[in-house]
Amino acid sequence: MRRVGSEKLEPGMILAKPILMKNGMVLFGEGTELTENYIERIRSMAVEAIQIEGSAPSTESREKLLADLNARFRLVEQQPYMSLLKRLVEEHITENYEN
Repeated sequence: MRRVGSEKLEPGMILAKPILMKNGMVLFGEGTELTENYIERIRSMAVEAIQIEGSAPSTESREKLLADLNARFRLVEQQPYMSLLKRLVEEHITENYEN
């Protein structure tokens, strides 16, 4: 889940939490896919930011992320569970981030 300012909303984004009106009624429920009309309505209500499903895209390169991971695990990678955790994160970075 990530927090996104209303000025950066795009059609197709999915709400991670509902958007409530001032009286507490649900305007858009969790899981709602945003459309242009929904985005206009959110902006007209002066909602500053909302929670969107997914994580923020990384601006770091794959090599930088892997180097940071190695540095963080340098002192504990001999421990079995830490080694496993490091390997899982390496796989995630390799599969999901571009060079």
